[in-house]
Amino acid sequence: MNTPDVRRAQEGEVYVAIADTNTAFPAVIDDKRWNGFVKPHFTRDVAEAIATWLNSQPSNDPTSGNYHATFDGDTLVLTDTYEKHTERIQPGADGRYALGAAAWVWDLSLPAPDEAAETALLADTTRLVPEDAEILVTIGVTGDDPLFPALPDPDFGWSRAGTPRFRPEVAEVVVAWLNDTERRCPGGGAVAYWEGEVLVLVDRLAGYENGYLPTRIAPLDGRYAIGAEFEWERTTTAPAPNTRHNGL
Repeated sequence: MNTPDVRRAQEGEVYVAIADTNTAFPAVIDDKRWNGFVKPHFTRDVAEAIATWLNSQPSNDPTSGNYHATFDGDTLVLTDTYEKHTERIQPGADGRYALGAAAWVWDLSLPAPDEAAETALLADTTRLVPEDAEILVTIGVTGDDPLFPALPDPDFGWSRAGTPRFRPEVAEVVVAWLNDTERRCPGGGAVAYWEGEVLVLVDRLAGYENGYLPTRIAPLDGRYAIGAEFEWERTTTAPAPNTRHNGL
């Protein structure tokens, strides 16, 4: 995942990336999807970053290398060098640019994770030692998935463990595991990132649905309730090998 020199998402913004690319940009999106894809609107500074990114793509890449972008005053001039077509995009009333909206396959995404830091978190077994009253939960995805200590909440969530509530140090490992799992087993699973103390959970499959926005999870009583729709299983031993991606 690569995020160019662009600011972090502001309130009301999410991250989007063109399908099959790993470069994410902050934007506001319409409630309605276009063929299942989001329709983003970018501020001027982000549109400039996208223009720089487009211009840097290999010219022989048919999915992302056909465009050249520049600004003519407030107008974004987008040229499809393959189709020999130029589009002039004016900012909307909100000052944002609907770049590729209802034309390009924009997906919900996340800012570039620190893969080295996430690998270190996954290796830190001391974070996963259960405390009093905690149970161990897991989801069988790759067969060697971690066992996470949590307090069960049987009143919420549909899995056998309800919606587990994790301590912050455990929630950080859950986020690292989600992102690492999607990298190793891509297929529309959930990914997550942090905005301060808020955990932002992105369900890639739900992202194709009208009105969907990533779930923002703030700590409650110092814990994070992650994955109300995940297939959490209560366990004491490592799960059997399982390649299913259900619930993620």
